[in-house]
Amino acid sequence: MSTPSYARATTSSASRASPRSSSTIHTTAEPTKSSPYSAKISTTPEKRAQNPLTPKKTLKRPSLLTPRARDQLIYNRDLYPIKPKDVSKPCLLADLPSELRSLIYMFVLPMTHHISDSWPAILKHGQQRPPPLLHICRAIRIEAAYDYYTSTAFKFTVRNLNFYPVMKWLDELPKQHRALLLSRNRHLEINVLPSVKNTFTYPPKGWLIDGYMQDHWKACQPFGNIYTVPSDLHKSHFLVFCRLASWFLWCSRSPQKDIRWAYTFEQSPFHNPFGLPGLQEQAVLKWFLNHHAMVLTMGCVEKAWKRNKCGAAMMRGDVMKWLEALNRWYKTRWDEEANEENWDEQMESVKKAIQKW
Repeated sequence: MSTPSYARATTSSASRASPRSSSTIHTTAEPTKSSPYSAKISTTPEKRAQNPLTPKKTLKRPSLLTPRARDQLIYNRDLYPIKPKDVSKPCLLADLPSELRSLIYMFVLPMTHHISDSWPAILKHGQQRPPPLLHICRAIRIEAAYDYYTSTAFKFTVRNLNFYPVMKWLDELPKQHRALLLSRNRHLEINVLPSVKNTFTYPPKGWLIDGYMQDHWKACQPFGNIYTVPSDLHKSHFLVFCRLASWFLWCSRSPQKDIRWAYTFEQSPFHNPFGLPGLQEQAVLKWFLNHHAMVLTMGCVEKAWKRNKCGAAMMRGDVMKWLEALNRWYKTRWDEEANEENWDEQMESVKKAIQKW
């Protein structure tokens, strides 16, 4: 009786069961025997010199420069000499030492540079440019830029708590100039106008404070959706919060976290038409604290704040510095008045709420 088909061994099982498969047998070719004369030829020094195993590197002539001369060459590599327009005439500025040239630059450069809150719009029309001294040549620009960006007092104006022009101006600077400004300049001042006012008395449809809703939606995207906020009053609160939070987050990141900003809260001339000192300024600051600085802790803002809540701890320190500057600005003017308990209570409540972030 023949074995059934299911009991027979398959081809693959039979090949595995065999001690040595035909596919794994390797045939090795026998080495060809060379004559002693050919082996002797291949191992001669002349043959090895013609066909070296590793190519020889060409030796360089040893340098005759001293270490001091080499360091001087490296130092002069990044220097740009001042070249006169007419080579036949002497250049008196180039003959002066760099210390004297620096004093001349400080005399020519402005001591204070005011940057308007409408700087991005002005830049598009080519009306805002660095000082003309930085446009003469590369050598003078390198020398004068150090004195300009480290010693000049830059004063910014912030309207409606919109710090975007300040951030835009710093981001548009060249990297080498921005590094000088951020790391060594201690004269950076921001005047925050203590008021948030609507641009129009009768605003058009879809207008909020100083822009349309679609523009505010883009600015508020990192923190939430402004369209989900119920009323226009709460929307304005959330918009002010997003502007403040964007600024404080920007300040808490590198390389801006080492900047020392000086905040002032001087009111606009439009709020003081007669130029009288202190006219309505105290009332304006109280209104600013109650309705705009308090947005950082309002309940409507807490409900609308859905994104990037992890950044609250990062911007806590910058928020406290900003509140301290506001409190100091108020105390230096009306500290001796009797009825200031309301200001102190509100300031303490805001600080305690910020400390819980």
